[in-house]
Amino acid sequence: MKDLRSVDLNLLVDLDALLSTRSVTEAARRLNLSQSAMSGSLSRLRRLFDDPLMVRNGRVLVLTPARRP
Repeated sequence: MKDLRSVDLNLLVDLDALLSTRSVTEAARRLNLSQSAMSGSLSRLRRLFDDPLMVRNGRVLVLTPARRP
């Protein structure tokens, strides 16, 4: 993971919405963002953690299994 000083802490708000709704569209609505902006946030989170975090399963996002270091 990167040095925390370089991390955009607004991504934590986006991650919370994604985890709560399990939907990019619904998370975007909750935060009054466009769907593409929320999708971009998910992409940034994936790069930050070097992990897919959530993947589509039908119409919802599901968490990926935890990886051990």
